[in-house]
Amino acid sequence: MIVEVVGLGAVGRRLLTELLSTPSVELVRVRSRRHEVAAAQVGGLERVEIVRPGQPVHADWAAITVEASAQRTALRRTAEADVPAVSCCDDPELIAELLDGELSSTPVVVGAALSPGLTDVMAAHAATLLEEATELHVARHGVGGPACAEARAQALRRAGRVWRDGAWVERSAGSGRELWFFPEPVGGRDTYRADLAEVQTLHAAHPQLERLTARISMTRRERMSVAIGLPPLPSAQKPSGTGAAVVEARGRRGTTTAAVVLGVVDRLDGAAAALIATCGEQLDQPPTGAVTAGQLAPPLTMLDALARRGVSIARFGEPDAA
Repeated sequence: MIVEVVGLGAVGRRLLTELLSTPSVELVRVRSRRHEVAAAQVGGLERVEIVRPGQPVHADWAAITVEASAQRTALRRTAEADVPAVSCCDDPELIAELLDGELSSTPVVVGAALSPGLTDVMAAHAATLLEEATELHVARHGVGGPACAEARAQALRRAGRVWRDGAWVERSAGSGRELWFFPEPVGGRDTYRADLAEVQTLHAAHPQLERLTARISMTRRERMSVAIGLPPLPSAQKPSGTGAAVVEARGRRGTTTAAVVLGVVDRLDGAAAALIATCGEQLDQPPTGAVTAGQLAPPLTMLDALARRGVSIARFGEPDAA
């Protein structure tokens, strides 16, 4: 198998390590705008080839790990080469374009990060643990590198949406304060509405559900600046690289209401890299058009593969991984 990695930031570098430890990967082609820097960083590694500017895409699948502003160009390039792609991006506008088929007609996995991405797999699994799921809710916490911090700041500036009873409802940014408990060491955090792609990926996979929501943790200082219409102040959440997410599925078991809560805490770049590599393994039978990570394969298949790559999902209230 030949894989092309587009971008050599934190996720791209971690993904390169992940792919080189995968026996089925024969060659990793690395494409970066900073060609000379990429060549100096990884050019001497076995099974790694640095793609020169202007060279066409030649791979079984491609991983797009660049920032949102460069994703469209990279995805158009893979579409022209008829190469399936996995996009690591949480930009709501880009994800909407991909899910609507506006940007690429080739198979593409959208939003392959910790959240969205891993949370889509968790949501798909949580829904199967109920006889009938009616609601899915997601909350996330954490800041990665500069690109992640900027994307988070943009999300906090814009109103969020929730899916309720068959229609989208807009909610003000920073509204709807709720305390959510993430796996330790993160613990309890206040979360709020914002312009998050999670509701889009959840709706793509679960359009029949009654309610879908997504929230993000904010500090009090950030919440105050958003409430008075100012751009979010520089986050007090330092870019530690650690992220956390929780998914809650609500529904019924028999005649009673029930809920299933799954959580994860991991390095943001490590979790994204593990998910991208896992998605790539499932592209031997490419889907038609754009899908989420939760739609790509049965959730237990994905979770088992992720566990082999060191990503464990916990079920709240139970000591073992779900």
